[in-house]
Amino acid sequence: MIVDCAVYENGVRRPGMVELKDAYEAAGKGTFVWIGLHQPTEKEFGSVRREFNLHPLAVEDAIKAHQRPKLEVYDDTLLVLKPARYVDHEAEVLELFDNP
Repeated sequence: MIVDCAVYENGVRRPGMVELKDAYEAAGKGTFVWIGLHQPTEKEFGSVRREFNLHPLAVEDAIKAHQRPKLEVYDDTLLVLKPARYVDHEAEVLELFDNP
C-alpha cells in the first residue's frame, strides 16, 4: 500500500502528496521523490516499478519480508527499505511502523 508520495525540493517537502503517475516527472535537480510503501505485494509494487523503471533487484528487496533496515543504490535510484528510528531513552532501534 502506498502510504505517502511526496516531492522534496532542496530538503523541504512540498505541500501535499503527489500522484504516483506524476512522481517521476517531479524528480530532478534539487528534488527527490519519497514514496512510502507499507508491506507492498509484488502486484502493488508493480505500478511503482513501472513509473520509476526500477532495477529488478530493487523490486525483489522491496517486496521481500523480514529484512533488516537498509539503504541500496541501483543505478540512479536510491532505495530505502524499512526505515528505522532510534529511541534514545530506550537505546533501541525500531522500524518506522513499530510503536515505542
